[in-house]
Amino acid sequence: MQYRKVNGIFALVALLLFFKTSDAGNVVVCKDIKDCKTCAESYIHILGFREDCRWCLESNSCGGPISCPAGKPVIQKDPFKCPTPYTPTAGKRYTDALGRSLFAVSVAVRDSNVTECLRNSRPDISYVQAYEVECDGSGNLCKGLIAKSEEAKALYVAYKGSTFGKQVFAEMLHGLTAQLGAWEKFESENAGVINYFHTAFYRLFIDSGMKEDLIDLMKKHRNYRVWLTGHSLGGSLASMTALHLVKSKSIDRNRVRLITFGEPRTGNIAYAKEIESNIPFRYRVIKRHDPVPNMPAPMNPALLTAAQYNKQPMHWRYLVYYDNNMAKGEGFRVCDVADDLGCRNPALSNFGDHTTYFQIDQDDFVRNHCPRSELI
Repeated sequence: MQYRKVNGIFALVALLLFFKTSDAGNVVVCKDIKDCKTCAESYIHILGFREDCRWCLESNSCGGPISCPAGKPVIQKDPFKCPTPYTPTAGKRYTDALGRSLFAVSVAVRDSNVTECLRNSRPDISYVQAYEVECDGSGNLCKGLIAKSEEAKALYVAYKGSTFGKQVFAEMLHGLTAQLGAWEKFESENAGVINYFHTAFYRLFIDSGMKEDLIDLMKKHRNYRVWLTGHSLGGSLASMTALHLVKSKSIDRNRVRLITFGEPRTGNIAYAKEIESNIPFRYRVIKRHDPVPNMPAPMNPALLTAAQYNKQPMHWRYLVYYDNNMAKGEGFRVCDVADDLGCRNPALSNFGDHTTYFQIDQDDFVRNHCPRSELI
């Protein structure tokens, strides 16, 4: 009997060693791994079943299936989610003043008289061209603008956010199909975006002549930075525009500045990776319990195969998180993990936070002729 028990132990050890040496990602135990990247790429076998190692973000430790406390942020399957240190150097960092000045441009797109709105809130802007198209089959409109500030040596591309009602419903419906893996290919073989955003982007930025006008301006002002911004749907269109311009070699990536507000998950994991690879200066600003950045929601990676996981929606970093009302003088946090793991609580939701960034109601701000003192 003792002989059989010893043989059984040797057999188990041999089996574990076989798995360990047969595949570089297979390890005997997860807890011995000391860094996030290796942990996220590793797995163990339990009774013949493969189980991913999990990096517990709060404790900075690696473990097996039940090692991380329930409800706490976990990184598994993909080292892309692991923290990438944020370096707040001059010229590369986000500031509250910068966010407010760009949000003024973003809000101005909502005004029927964009030029007047910008004259009041951003008097340094000397040139504005607006574009508006039907962006879906229901007659909903998408709107964008190109502007120039000689004082700031900058060009601006800004997009209007969603119109409540049919447009929001259409976006949510397309977001649901994307959550199930139905993405529209964008700028690479694997990167995909929500179909609604894809159609809106091509109709507004490409077909309207907006891209041609922007390229003409960029050629005339080769030393100007190009700022891309927008709120909600506008944020998705801004990130797509930034990626398109760089991938098509229309602009040097170091001239691009991308800052979005309340952007939903625009694309899949490959899209998030493309943004990070091609746009060095990039920030997504989110106010406290804004629910829109939570959509479409990814599924639990523990329940997915590798192929299913790669079709999941994901945010690119860096998140600028205001866990407050965004009043002047209130602080923010810059998060260094992809998809905002552990940086905010997506279970908490307040749609009022989506419509009142920097303590202004966008429609009221426009009706009041965009008073600079309320925002900047």
